[in-house]
Amino acid sequence: MAEYDADELQAPAWLNDQFFENAVRSFANDPSIEIVGGCELRPATKGGDHYASIMFRTTVRYRSGRRSQSEEQTLDLVIKALPTADGFKRDLTKDSGLFETEIKMYSEVLPAMTKLLKDIGEHLEVPRLIYAASDPNAVIVLEDISPHGWLTGRECIKSFDEALYTVRNIAMLHASSLYLHETTMNLSSFNASNFITTGPVLAIFSRGFDDLRRGIEKWPGCELYVQKLKKLHETFQERWQRVYAVNSPSSSSGGYNVLNHADFQWKNLMHKKDSEGRIVDSMLIDYQCCHWGSPALDVLSLIDLIVDKDTKMTRRDEIIYQYYQQFALVLRKAGFQGKIPSLVDLQVELLRKGFHELVQASVESFKYVELTESTFDEFNAGEMGIHSCFQDKEFQRVICAELESLLHRGLLDE
Repeated sequence: MAEYDADELQAPAWLNDQFFENAVRSFANDPSIEIVGGCELRPATKGGDHYASIMFRTTVRYRSGRRSQSEEQTLDLVIKALPTADGFKRDLTKDSGLFETEIKMYSEVLPAMTKLLKDIGEHLEVPRLIYAASDPNAVIVLEDISPHGWLTGRECIKSFDEALYTVRNIAMLHASSLYLHETTMNLSSFNASNFITTGPVLAIFSRGFDDLRRGIEKWPGCELYVQKLKKLHETFQERWQRVYAVNSPSSSSGGYNVLNHADFQWKNLMHKKDSEGRIVDSMLIDYQCCHWGSPALDVLSLIDLIVDKDTKMTRRDEIIYQYYQQFALVLRKAGFQGKIPSLVDLQVELLRKGFHELVQASVESFKYVELTESTFDEFNAGEMGIHSCFQDKEFQRVICAELESLLHRGLLDE
C-alpha cells in the first residue's frame, strides 16, 4: 500500500504563497503580514485515510509590519480541498455540498457550541479555523494540532475508560445542538440524506450488505440469517432512507432530533496519549456530513465504529447510559426550557433506527481491507470479491454474535 494517495503528492497550483499570505492576513486581520521563505506542502494523511477531500500540511513563516521586522512567527496548517483527479473521490464529492456543510460548521455552529459549553463549565475541543472559501476553489484551512500532541485515530478504542472522552464529546455536540436549535440557531438545514442514501455511498453500503449475505452462506447454522438478509436487501434503499429521515415530534411515532456528526468513526477522531499509550483526551474532526436527525445515527456508530467489538459486547448499555448522562447534564446546566428526552426515549430511537446497526455490521469486513485510493474504484467497477476475512474464525465469531443480537431485538424482521 502506498504511504500517501497519489492525488496528494502534488498540490493544486492555486495553493501557493499568495494564497497562504492572504489566508493568514484574513485570520489575523493584519494586511501587513508577509510570507517568509515560501510554503512547502506535504500530504496530510496516510493513504486511504479519507475519501471526500485532498489534504495537505504546511508551516507558514511570516512577519507582520505591526511587530519588529526581525520577529518571525509560524503557523502550522492543515488544508482540505476538493478532489480534482478522476475517480471515486471526485465522483463522491461532486455537487455533494460537503464543503459548504463543513465551512458552516467551523465558521458558525462549532463556535456557538463551544461558547455555550464554556459558559456552563464544559469544554469541547475543536481545531481553529484559519480560512475557508467556496469560491473560486472550495477550501478549508485549519490549525494543525498534531504539533500539540494530537494523534490521528488508527483503530477502534479498546477500553471503556479510554472511550469515555469520545462518549462525552458526542453527547455535548448533541446536547448543545438541541439547545441552540430551540433558542438561537435553526439547524434543520443540515441534511446529508441525499449524499448518504443515494449514489456512490448507497452503492457501497448496499453492496456490503449483500456481500455479508453471500459471505455467511457457507457458515454452519446461518441459514435463517441468510434468508432474512436476502429479504431485507430487496428494500434496502427505502429502509436506509428511513434511517436518515428527520423525526417529526408531532407524529404518532414521535422521536427527537439532534445535529449528528454522521461520519462518526475511529478515523475521524484525534487523541492525546500518555507515556504508556493510553488515551487521555479525544477530539472529533471532519464535520462534512453533519445531519439533523435521530441521535441514533451517532450513538449506534459510537458502539459500532468507535469502540472495538469486545468493548461493545461487554459495555454497550453502560456506554449508552454514560452518553445519556452527559447529554442530559449539559441541557440542565444550560437551562434548557423544553422537555429533556429521557433515556427511554433514546432507547426507543436506537430500536426505531436499528437498521443502521445492521448496515454497520454488514460492512464490518471493511475493517479488514487495506484501503487505498483505488479500493473504491475497484469496488464500483465490480472488481472486488468477497473478502478473505469471511474465512477468519474471529471475524465469524463477531458477525454471528452481532446477527444473533439483532435477531433477538427484532431488527432482522421485515
